[in-house]
Amino acid sequence: MKVNYRPNPGQSRRSPPRQWEVWLADAAFPGSDKKRRPVAVGKRNGMSWTIYEIVPASASGGLDARLSDPARAGQDRPSAVKVKKPSEAGPDAFVQKLGELSHEDISKCLAAMR
Repeated sequence: MKVNYRPNPGQSRRSPPRQWEVWLADAAFPGSDKKRRPVAVGKRNGMSWTIYEIVPASASGGLDARLSDPARAGQDRPSAVKVKKPSEAGPDAFVQKLGELSHEDISKCLAAMR
């Protein structure tokens, strides 16, 4: 599946990310540089959001929450949410909404966080 996005989004009238949506974002995670990648949006902390990296299921570890419905989350292959290494992102980091997590996937993420 090809993802179309605008390289320089600028100011737009799109709504801010909501919890458990999947967005394409410019983000850095522990152990990697800043790059454009799919992320699951967590809680809002003032003017920033907690985000969780979405990786291919083959690259995930045993502690990650595997997505049961990757198509609903905007992914074209089996994927997993890395819940053990969250990061923070401001409103300008979010490029495009890709989808949202299913209720089952949200439950898996919450269980993996405990």
